[in-house]
Amino acid sequence: MMRVMEPPPTEEAALAPVSVFWDIKSFPVPDGYDARLVGPCIKRNLRKLGYTGPITITAVGVLSEVPRDILKAVYSTGISLKEVIKSPTNMYALFLESSLLRTPPPANMMVISRPPSYIPRHFSSIRDKDREKGHYTIFPFPFGEMPLTLAISLWEDFLLADPVALEEEKCSEMGDPASWFCAVCHHFAAPDLVTGRDFDSFITHLYSRQHAQLLQFQTVPCSPGSVCKHAALAPSIRFICVNKKIEEEARAEAPCDSYP
Repeated sequence: MMRVMEPPPTEEAALAPVSVFWDIKSFPVPDGYDARLVGPCIKRNLRKLGYTGPITITAVGVLSEVPRDILKAVYSTGISLKEVIKSPTNMYALFLESSLLRTPPPANMMVISRPPSYIPRHFSSIRDKDREKGHYTIFPFPFGEMPLTLAISLWEDFLLADPVALEEEKCSEMGDPASWFCAVCHHFAAPDLVTGRDFDSFITHLYSRQHAQLLQFQTVPCSPGSVCKHAALAPSIRFICVNKKIEEEARAEAPCDSYP
C-alpha cells in the first residue's frame, strides 16, 4: 500500500490534521492479526510519509456485521465507529460521503476502501479545487481498475509491515478518546442515544430493536410504481429506496464481504 501513498504535497498539508475513514467491511482485520495494531499501523505509516498533524481514525460500515471483539479491540486504541445504512461501495463513494465531515482547512482526509471501477471525469478537478481550498486527500491505492483481491493483499502487506515496531508503539500515540455515532438512527432518536464514548452503550444500541427496525425501514425498497413510503414519512431525509430489481442486480455484481 505504501508504494502508492504520496507524501504531503505542501508544508501546509504536512502540518494539517489527518482524518482517516476506514471501510472496515471491505478491508477487514486479517485473520490472526491483532486488531489493536491497525490504528498504530496507519499512524506510523502516515508519520513516515511526513504527516505530522493529529490523526483521527473512524471505522465506517454496517458494524453489526463485524465481529464484536474486532470492534472492541479497534475502539480500545482510539478508533471511532460510525454505523451507516449501507457499507461504502468503493473509495470514491467513501470520499464523497466523508467530505461532508471534513474539518476546517487546512486538513487531510484519507479513505481506505476498495478501488472504484469507474471514476467520473470531473473527479480530478474536484480534487484540484479542494486542494486550492486547503483540503488534501490521501488514497492508499491508485484510482483505476484493480482486482479487489490485489487491493486486499496490499492492505494486509501494509498491516503486517514491521510488526515488532508496531507492538512497541501500540500505546504511544493514543490521541483523543474514541467515540461512536449511528447514522441510521440520528434523524429519529435523541442525540444522546445515537452517539457517545462508552463501547458497551454502542453495542446495546447496535443490537437494539429500535435500531434494527430503523435499519430495515431505510433499506427495504418500495414496490415499483408505488408511492415511496420513506419520502412520505420523512421527506427531508435521503433514504436508500430503489427498485428491488436494480438493488438485487447490484448486490449480485458486488464482491462478497470478507466478514460473513
